[in-house]
Amino acid sequence: NNTKYNATMGRSTLWGFGTDFTSQKWLSLDPCGILCASLSISIHLFALFALGFTMISHSLLSKILYALLYVPFSALALTSLFMATTTDPGAVPMGARPIPANLASESDSIVTERDTVRGGLRRRRGIRRCRKCNDNYKPPRAHHDSVTGRCVVKMDHYCPWVCNAVGIMNHKFFILFILYTFLTAIVSLALILMKFIHCGIQQSDNNNDVNNKTLQYAVDLYYDEHQQQQQQYDNNIFLDSDEQATTGCDVMMNSDSMIISTLLVIVTILFFFFTCCMLIEQGEAVDTNMSKIARMKTRAGLSNADEYRPVATEFNEVFGGEHPTLSWHWFLPLPVKFPEWAHDNVLGYEYNSTFPPTPYQEPSDTDTESVASRGSSVSLGRMSVTSDREDLGEVEGDIENVYVGGGVTLDQDNESSSVKKRSSTAATIT
Repeated sequence: NNTKYNATMGRSTLWGFGTDFTSQKWLSLDPCGILCASLSISIHLFALFALGFTMISHSLLSKILYALLYVPFSALALTSLFMATTTDPGAVPMGARPIPANLASESDSIVTERDTVRGGLRRRRGIRRCRKCNDNYKPPRAHHDSVTGRCVVKMDHYCPWVCNAVGIMNHKFFILFILYTFLTAIVSLALILMKFIHCGIQQSDNNNDVNNKTLQYAVDLYYDEHQQQQQQYDNNIFLDSDEQATTGCDVMMNSDSMIISTLLVIVTILFFFFTCCMLIEQGEAVDTNMSKIARMKTRAGLSNADEYRPVATEFNEVFGGEHPTLSWHWFLPLPVKFPEWAHDNVLGYEYNSTFPPTPYQEPSDTDTESVASRGSSVSLGRMSVTSDREDLGEVEGDIENVYVGGGVTLDQDNESSSVKKRSSTAATIT
């Protein structure tokens, strides 16, 4: 195979940051993703300062909740966002190879690909490859992401809010970002509610006090009390206004604070419901150890559930660790680590820095024949495969992109997909 290797496959790189094969630091340079991730950070910082300046000055309890709950949750959310954005989601490196134990079975599978020499399609025995990644090896549970331009192991979707594809190595950070954003929304709602209740009661009490003292002042004035008592009542009336100011309720009365408070309430309510729905949806990924794409392809009948099953039950593939049960490290934005004995099996490929940065080439001992047009009969060794136009075109493919809140796009990548012997293709052993 004389296919040329393009080192810049994937998206562009800038000052060493990017998602191509030569990038030193992982960072998606997608403009939409950068904008959305910046908005995520801005909203968190806005809520952090808006609550501190407008919602906690009236109560010691509010200050304690803000300092002990909201600030830590907000910090963890921002840290998780940073990790989700800058962590390689599990992109398959150039030169990755099949795991030796699986090489025989993968090499015996039937692959459909384009014949760049004779035109049309051809079928051959061999490992799965990604045409969009210059025929780099494509592990069984990997899917090509068109935004980052890379094949990602256990890709769940591309999320513009974190400006990155969500895969095996950063799925944990994505879930933690949603979780801590949800918790900040709960605490924020509680602080806002406490503020409005307190100021509503305080305003009612102040109005009653002013009315009573005004009535008393009028009575004393009627009886021509001495001037000193009159001045004392004047001071008392205006003192109530000063006392109200010390409660912090006056902060909400000016126009600027009202705008900030209104925006804070709207943002808090929106993020509360959005993150709540996302947590429910992501709970299935944690429970089944299957990505969104895998679940969708399985339900649609495009793939067998066994193809995406977890490689082991001794740990959780989303959070890593040494056992599958809930653990403290699940809640901290620390890098995901798998047991050493299972690391390559989870990723689905073998790789180290000594491998040449070119697509892996399996031993060329399999027979291949080109198919100039669809609807042909192809002889592969001792297997004769006959397919019609529909069967050859509609093979099991990848779902390239799933956007959060932006719908689902199913994009079949036929050139690098495996054709199962149990499909509609008629296979006759000769």
